[in-house]
Amino acid sequence: MKELFVSFLVIMAFGFIVVANAEKEDNFYELEEITVTGTRGERDSYEIPRGISIATEDEIFKRNSITAADILREEIGVQVQKTSYGHGSPIMRGLTGYHTLILIDGVRLNNSTFRSGPNQYMATIDPGQINRIEVLRGPGSALYGSAALGGVINVITKSPIKTYEAFSISPYIFTSFSSADRGKIGRIELSGKYKLFDFIAGTTYKDIGDVRPGKGNDIQLPNKKLLITSQSQPKNLPEGAWLVDIESPTGWKERNGDMKLGFKLSDNQNLKLTYQIVRQQDVPRYDKLATKEYDIFLFNPQNRDLAYLNYTAKEIIPFINNLQASLSYHKQEEGQEQQKTGSSSFKEISDITDTLGLSLQMTSLFGEKQKITYGGEFYYDTVDSSESTTDLKTGAKKEKSWGTFPDDSKFWDLNAYLQDEIKILDNFEVSVAGRYTRFNTEADLGIRDPAFGQFQSSGDAITGSLGMIYGITKNLNLMLNLAQAFRTPSLNDTTAVTVTNEGIDAPSPDLGSEYGNGLDLGMKFRTRYFSGSAIYYFSRISGLVTRVSVDEAYADKEMPKLYSDLQESHPGVPIFVKDNIEKAIVQGVEMGINAPIHVVPDVSVYGNLSITRGRDIDNDEPIRREQPTNGLLGIRWDSSKFGLWIDFFSRFAAKQDRLSSGDIRDPRIPGKEIDPKKEDPWAYTPGWFTLNIRTGLNASTQTRIVMAVENITDKRYREHGSGVNNPGRNFIVSADQRF
Repeated sequence: MKELFVSFLVIMAFGFIVVANAEKEDNFYELEEITVTGTRGERDSYEIPRGISIATEDEIFKRNSITAADILREEIGVQVQKTSYGHGSPIMRGLTGYHTLILIDGVRLNNSTFRSGPNQYMATIDPGQINRIEVLRGPGSALYGSAALGGVINVITKSPIKTYEAFSISPYIFTSFSSADRGKIGRIELSGKYKLFDFIAGTTYKDIGDVRPGKGNDIQLPNKKLLITSQSQPKNLPEGAWLVDIESPTGWKERNGDMKLGFKLSDNQNLKLTYQIVRQQDVPRYDKLATKEYDIFLFNPQNRDLAYLNYTAKEIIPFINNLQASLSYHKQEEGQEQQKTGSSSFKEISDITDTLGLSLQMTSLFGEKQKITYGGEFYYDTVDSSESTTDLKTGAKKEKSWGTFPDDSKFWDLNAYLQDEIKILDNFEVSVAGRYTRFNTEADLGIRDPAFGQFQSSGDAITGSLGMIYGITKNLNLMLNLAQAFRTPSLNDTTAVTVTNEGIDAPSPDLGSEYGNGLDLGMKFRTRYFSGSAIYYFSRISGLVTRVSVDEAYADKEMPKLYSDLQESHPGVPIFVKDNIEKAIVQGVEMGINAPIHVVPDVSVYGNLSITRGRDIDNDEPIRREQPTNGLLGIRWDSSKFGLWIDFFSRFAAKQDRLSSGDIRDPRIPGKEIDPKKEDPWAYTPGWFTLNIRTGLNASTQTRIVMAVENITDKRYREHGSGVNNPGRNFIVSADQRF
């Protein structure tokens, strides 16, 4: 642990010396990188005491990403786990799934039915709709509420093209092809304006085939574990093992649509109506199919609808400089089709979560040195859940009013927050924030076991943050941030019966909330020679939710009928309940740099590096899915004169053998043994690096072409914790045209 902090101090000292010397002869600054996520208002990210990164529209286009989660792979401190190829779950600071808060235009994507651990929900956001993605790393509950333990990801969608003309209309088309998955993506978009109205509307189609990993094979073992080899014909296979080259089925199809309509009420007031739809079909859960545990395991359908009405006003109410109000409706529909290997029973599960959201945010300025941001939010979830089981031999069908959750379950939370940003000196600013949250959960667990009856739980939480940024020079800012975070027990924690990578999770109505306290200490630098940041972070999490087998939880007492029924209906499959562990610690270093090479015009080098160490103090072992040391290093030539650019870079990750007992049981993580008590020298995710090249031509202000070769050496690899390998050598061509 100490080596992380020592390394960070050495980097800070070196950066301070270089930047301080640069100040003597440097008055050149990069353009401001504006973010709205760091402080809930527009600020230059250089002036915010938080770890923040931004993927711009141009970067998103160049990355050719199939899902929104894939876009984040090149951002500092973000690893993307994929249980299946059509999924994608960002991991930040050792946390993922419902521990990371995802927003779409400031509207919460997370709901009370989000799954623990890696999930697929960010992959239900269409990259074709995105203008930019802002990533706030570390605890963010004081500004954004429950779930923001690992960080906050705000996906900001496209807006109509700005024009001063009374009438305009601009068509847009985009197309992309990738060889490693035979992926085909097309998008048509129309943007325009008529007097006080403006609009943008588009539709996207995806047809993604089975992924072809790099050279070699997966060696699937009969105990569900696997090994990864670069050999095409490995010898001396363990008894019962089989080889997998192309990972099938992993492909899926998708149709998306979006519309945004704006109306200018006055010079200071605007109204915006947005509607987005995502329709995914037959997305396989590959980790359950690769082990031959299931013949069929599909997410079908995986649909999402988001509609929101947003009102903004400036300087229309005394003492309130800015006001934002929104009303949102979010519908997430998740269907599952399951058939175990050798079984004639075909199960269909339907979970539909409807979320109504209300938010109000106001900003008041007190001179040039103080800004107060304050407001409130309310989200209300209702769940429609059902399950049907068909005997394929007899045609008999049984239906239950409990799919993953008890039907008609409900959850709501009510929030109020305040942030005060004070400029104490010209080079010293302090921000203080606080939030109060009240939450309530209701579900009828008596549907499966009358002994549980009607479940109701409520509580509250108070979280705060304190940030300071001090300008040592014009080119160097020192930052310190202390922040709290929390996550209330969700319907997924307390009421769900769901298949996981380890077995089956059962309801756990006695759970408490998770709480986190975090420290960020670092520097941000911006000179003509280089720009970037270096941050050391330390987080202490209490009450972290973990799995415990029901046999262990009820070793000395009578087991409830609900759990014994699950054991009977799933013989040989481990059944788990959830419990709060006392304490976990996560710390690490995040660094990023971009440096022009002035002796070679238009050429720059860039890179980032993340080191994470997490410890489950209760069980004296690493945290689940601890991110290996990982990063990126590249060199770029970008000539505005010729409209050409070339980008050569490497992504890499170190070997990860710091595994928890849950990691060892996880069929997605390589190894030979599934029992944590047995020694296994093969229990690790191999380290890897890829070489990649991208080049593009901006033929005009309206035409762009990108060609790329990813994983040039055809390396067979997977991100730590993923259930599917990344593509092998992959040729990608994409182009767009605005008329």
